[in-house]
Amino acid sequence: MLYEELLEFAKPRLCEYFKNVKLFDNQFCWEPFNLQCYKDMFQSNTYENFKVVKSLKGKIPDLAPTCKSCGSYFMEKRNKSMVHYDIQMGKQFEDIIMDFLKEKFKINAVRGDNKNKKYPDCMILGSDKGIVAYFEVKYHAAPFISAIQKINRYCYEGSITLDYKKIIKQLEIIDSDIERPVFYLHWVDFPCLKGIFFETSEQVKDYIYNPDAIFEREKRAGDAAKTPQSTYLHKIYSPLLHMGTFEEFIEIIKSMKG
Repeated sequence: MLYEELLEFAKPRLCEYFKNVKLFDNQFCWEPFNLQCYKDMFQSNTYENFKVVKSLKGKIPDLAPTCKSCGSYFMEKRNKSMVHYDIQMGKQFEDIIMDFLKEKFKINAVRGDNKNKKYPDCMILGSDKGIVAYFEVKYHAAPFISAIQKINRYCYEGSITLDYKKIIKQLEIIDSDIERPVFYLHWVDFPCLKGIFFETSEQVKDYIYNPDAIFEREKRAGDAAKTPQSTYLHKIYSPLLHMGTFEEFIEIIKSMKG
């Protein structure tokens, strides 16, 4: 899988960056267990015949003990959401994706326009150096353990978040100023499900205005250091099974860049 290649490419950088951070046992790893989770939770799953966690535990060896250790780990320790660390870490994942696209596929992925901070963070340039698409990278390592109680969705499917107010503002800019496709790449690194999945701004627009899709998270320690304008408590949980794969994203970009 392409995600496995990405991890191999990124491993030295990730090990150095997180060398003083306590990680979950299989964070930034890809094992046969994760491949089975990918196949059953995403590849062969549908909303019409959705696979609940109980049935998955009966089918995937080691899922039950993984769920137990995942729950105790992520329920006990919450991200404090320190804004400067969040921004710095986000740029690490963006740099890894951009460098991977350049080195493996010769796709000219660069950082977005510094003058337009509300534009998507990264962009793809075509052979003539013109902008053909924009994208953002979102890293998700902590499943929403109580998703089934809070939003009536299972954690492996209902944990991929977007900041509601931030995305609303960005969608308005996309509609008014950006005449290019915009993609949201979700780097999912849960103990069970792992991979790069994507959705388009058009897909996000289709569901983000549904009030039932909005969830307000609890405040964290780092929120006090943020301005009210940059504190996003309202979250949207994107539908995993409507997303495309990393391989599909690459093929789309290759067809656009000329």
